[in-house]
Parts: sequence; C-alpha cells; structure tokens
Amino acid sequence: MLDRPRICQYPAARVLVAVLFLLQAGAFAQSQAPMVPSPALLTNERHPLPGTVTGGVPAGDGSVPVYQALANSGVRTVIDLRTEAEVPTETALLAAAAGLDYRRLPVAGEAELDLASARALDLLLDDWSRYPVAVVCGSGNRAGALLAVRAFWLDGARPDAALDLGLRAGLTKLEPAVRLLLGLPPLPLPQPAAESAAAGSAAKPAARP
Repeated sequence: MLDRPRICQYPAARVLVAVLFLLQAGAFAQSQAPMVPSPALLTNERHPLPGTVTGGVPAGDGSVPVYQALANSGVRTVIDLRTEAEVPTETALLAAAAGLDYRRLPVAGEAELDLASARALDLLLDDWSRYPVAVVCGSGNRAGALLAVRAFWLDGARPDAALDLGLRAGLTKLEPAVRLLLGLPPLPLPQPAAESAAAGSAAKPAARP
C-alpha cells in the first residue's frame, strides 16, 4: 500500500506552514506587548491584563484629545461600554480619525451584566489583531465588572480570581452585583458609627490604676 504524502515532501507547503506559524506568533506577541509608557490618559486608569487598559473617558471637551493620545500610546482598539446617552455623536469620528478601531458595547448597569454582553466582549478580546485594547466607560467601574463576569463565565476563572481581576480593572459600585453573579458572599454591612466606637473602646486594654 502506498504511503500517504507527507507535508514535508512539498517545499511550498512547508514554507506556507512556517509563514502561518510566524504570523500567529507575531499576533500573540503583539497582544502581550505592553503599551508605550505615558501619563494616565483615562480617568481611574488601570492596566489589569497585558495589552489592556481600562478606565473612564473624560466627559465634555476633555474627551477630544484622548483618542489620539490612546493611539499614540499604541492602543489599536477602543471598546466603549457607555450608553448612547453618554457618548457624544462625534465620538466614533474622533476615534476613527485617530486610527482606532472603535467598538460600542453599551452596558447601562447591572441589568446588562449578562452572558450576551460577556460573549460580545469575549469575541472582541479573543482577536489578537486588536491589541493593545482599551475597555472604557465613565469611570472604569463597568469595564471591571464586565471583565470579571467574562473571566468567570467564559474563561473558567475561580470566583475570587474573577473578582480580583474586576477590582484591578476598576470595579467599584457594581461589586455587590458582580459578587452575586459570581456566587460570592455579599460585602459585609457597614457597622453604625456608635457600634464601631463601642467595639473600639472594648478592644482597648483597661488602664492601670
């Protein structure tokens, strides 16, 4: 019986395989490469993952130079979680003029922290050619929240690890909702001021006579 032809017998095929491997390796390296160091461009700027920056786009006129600055720092893609009411009409044009790939993924609040939104974000972040990438909202809170639930639902991260990623990415006010989605216990209720003072007094050693 004749042997099946092997790819190594065809020089052109070997070259094609080598080129594809190099392209894939290059794309992966780009996704892992840090952005050019620069002053903070976003409100509450964070760098929770390699090639990823999160934070809030300054409101009003402050947002105008941000897109060019992000492009100058090496960012290729901006994923904007703000709602239509939050985003000026010229935003997409400003981002495109800076050479950025601008994508909208509106997340108004905890109601949009669902599997559909997590999958939409995952689809964008799984494309290595988009990196470095900026995930932005008003403050970084929604960016951290969506990154946390994506890590838990789609990347198989442990609940505590997913929450830690969210906090590193800027999660704040949505933490109670994210904890619920991750199956983590709620935050402890703050103690009333009087009880805190009484507890602090009880903890102090009694003065010697």
